[in-house]
Amino acid sequence: MMKNFNWKWQDTLIVILGLISLYYAIYNYGRLPDQLPAQFSITGEVNRYWSKDTVIALLFFMGTIFPLGIQFIRNIDPKRENYGKFQSAYKMIRLAVGILCDAMLVLTVSYGLDEQFPAGKWATVGLGVLFVVIGNFMPQIKDNYLIGIRTPWTLASPEVWRKTHRFSGALWIISGLLFMLGAFMPVALSVSMIIAALVIAVVLPYIYSWLISRDIRA
Repeated sequence: MMKNFNWKWQDTLIVILGLISLYYAIYNYGRLPDQLPAQFSITGEVNRYWSKDTVIALLFFMGTIFPLGIQFIRNIDPKRENYGKFQSAYKMIRLAVGILCDAMLVLTVSYGLDEQFPAGKWATVGLGVLFVVIGNFMPQIKDNYLIGIRTPWTLASPEVWRKTHRFSGALWIISGLLFMLGAFMPVALSVSMIIAALVIAVVLPYIYSWLISRDIRA
């Protein structure tokens, strides 16, 4: 299991940023309410609370343990030999996921200290940044069962996978920008922009992969 784990600077940064966000939470622990936001709506409002211990532990896990751990999951992927073809993209995507979850921990704690702090809006911005980062690296991702646009047609054909991810990279960048802009728009416009971003990032690649598969079979 360890043979495919090569510790890089991204892994070091994941640990450092994870510990910094955890320290921020622990330092302010006594000042926090018993419950913290566990989920924000697309308008930035809190729609679910959990105990502060659960939220802090979960976000630390997602920001530090998870991005390090998925390095090993590829060992059970039937297409694990392809990971060596996009090592840099894989490491940067794991780092981006870790940074987003660390930021979420800081934002959630900050909201607990001051309910006027617009944590939900900044969380939406953070999600947009993640989409932009993933979109930038998406054309480099080779076919696998862990990350990427996994549809019946991309998983069945390396050629469909390649074309779909080249097409989807730009779409995810556009979606990320819509998330970031929509976070600070009036509510009605913000909701429309975020829904449009999700359609662009999820629905269009799915349809495109189906169309490409038909062209290849023809």
